Amino acid sequence: MENTERGHAADYNEDEARLARLGYKQNMKRQFTGLQNFGFTLTNSSVLIGIVPLFGFGMAAGGPVVAIWGWLIVAFFVMFIGLGMAEICSTYPTAGGLYFWTAKLGGPTWGPMFSWYEAWFNMLGQVAGCSGSVLAAATFMNKLISIWQPSYIPDGKNNFYIMAILMVIAGIVNSAGGRALKVASLVSVAVHIVGTVVIVVVVLAGAPTLQPAKFVFTEFRDYTGYTTNSSASPVLVFLIGLLQSQWSMLGYDASAHMSEETEKSYVNGPRGILMSIFASVMIGLGLALALTFGIQDYEATLNSGFAAPQIFLDCAGKSGGSVLIFIIIFAGFLCGVATVAANSRMLYAFARDGGLPFSSYWTVLNKRTQMPLRLVWLSVIVIIILALPSLGSEATLSAISGISIIGFTTSYAIPILLRITVGADTFVQHEFNLGRFSKPIGWIACIWTAFIFIIFNLPQKWPVDDMEKFNFTPAAVGFLLVFTTVSWFVSARHWFKGPISEIALQELDGVVPARPDVKHYAESD
Repeated sequence: MENTERGHAADYNEDEARLARLGYKQNMKRQFTGLQNFGFTLTNSSVLIGIVPLFGFGMAAGGPVVAIWGWLIVAFFVMFIGLGMAEICSTYPTAGGLYFWTAKLGGPTWGPMFSWYEAWFNMLGQVAGCSGSVLAAATFMNKLISIWQPSYIPDGKNNFYIMAILMVIAGIVNSAGGRALKVASLVSVAVHIVGTVVIVVVVLAGAPTLQPAKFVFTEFRDYTGYTTNSSASPVLVFLIGLLQSQWSMLGYDASAHMSEETEKSYVNGPRGILMSIFASVMIGLGLALALTFGIQDYEATLNSGFAAPQIFLDCAGKSGGSVLIFIIIFAGFLCGVATVAANSRMLYAFARDGGLPFSSYWTVLNKRTQMPLRLVWLSVIVIIILALPSLGSEATLSAISGISIIGFTTSYAIPILLRITVGADTFVQHEFNLGRFSKPIGWIACIWTAFIFIIFNLPQKWPVDDMEKFNFTPAAVGFLLVFTTVSWFVSARHWFKGPISEIALQELDGVVPARPDVKHYAESD
């Protein structure tokens, strides 16, 4: 259908007009469909590279009850977070995503400060999430090589080197342009759905023996030392074990970050968030059940150092197990591609508003691809740097997972909290809205976030007497808190004002009339 006034596609005009009302020009190419947006988001959250690499962690911190019931508990609360985000995304479909939402909902009084914290925490979550996902893929690659070359030693140095190579390739894919990202997105959807089905069927059909249902749904195991070396309750161990499930249900904000390149983003953005969560829950539950039923020797599997790959080998043999391991490696690589895409868009939006040093340099778009390739490679470099502790720490993957969870969920909760408090009277609901349930849903999401913020900063083993197994999550999160707070009060509060309006609606040449229910941030100053 054509717009008779300007001869442009009506859907394109609506997307461009809504972006203009939020103060931004359509600089990046709007080239992705709703399915491709969903693909980016599903890949970014990547249950395959979430639940499988940390399956051994769950076996040690609670065992089967954590793998199954912990998954369902986390899924229940994550859906509240997703609903709160989807409602806001429908109103503010911009590449800045949560950072922009925070500024708008906080208004001129609270918006600048909270959006400053929001941007840095979201960056931490994305960078740590990608670093952990690709590091997990590299760890599995190391294991795969050692299966076929017994003399090969899969140590931390080789993990890091493989991870760095995979990240460089992910950067190249992002630099190739929209077509490469479209293909990667669609391939990723197939890998995550078909790959999961293959793993579940092969493990269940090939297992020499299957664990009884009582074991799968009721067995509790603690190898963290909490219940044996202290008076801690098994409940604490169960809560720490939720790390495995929570890390697998992150990254669905990618749908919002890709919104300026997505058609009908005010509908497809919220849809991508919720569809990716629902798909992740189903995929993850199937994987958790299959892996738990497929455990042969619990102690041997846990002590192998690679719990899930050991289950694959036990159930499918050397060749079949290797194929299943490769599926996880490929999923981790695709997750790296998608996360770099989302992270670079968020950084682009932050730099566009002057939030990064030398912002004018970082906001230059590549002429061929119309993408922020400088920020793509900045993301790649920072992600690789965050994985450096893997050279000497066995707990790097679980620690990076904790950092990612805290960074992501905190950044998810900030705009939701503002939506139900200081922004409640000014927020205008659009196509996707929660109606009168917005506040109760928002409060549940925020309380859950505060809860896991505390839990995942705790030591993952007790006593803490081995630095190689030290959980450095509190150090990383603490550093970010100090950095953002000091930088805000010393410097940023004097010059950072949050999103800056690039254009006036009139520059659309009258394609769509201004709507009184959508306020510009600049107008509220």
